[in-house]
Amino acid sequence: MAPVVAEIALEYKDTFIVAKFNAIKYPEISQKYQVRGHPSYLVFQGGELVKRFGGQTPKAEFVQNVLNAIDVEGN
Repeated sequence: MAPVVAEIALEYKDTFIVAKFNAIKYPEISQKYQVRGHPSYLVFQGGELVKRFGGQTPKAEFVQNVLNAIDVEGN
């Protein structure tokens, strides 16, 4: 999934930011956001968690999950 997420990050760099963190190195983040499985995806807007999803997600579905969760013109 990592190569697909990296591809999405490049393709949508003007629409949203993709970031990742090491759950083992920073367990407090996993705990704070109740990350239970991997991969897990958290969508934030304005500093607030607006959506979470996970697993092996097809590229189009991943993008649609993010776009549906954030306030993007034309969406």
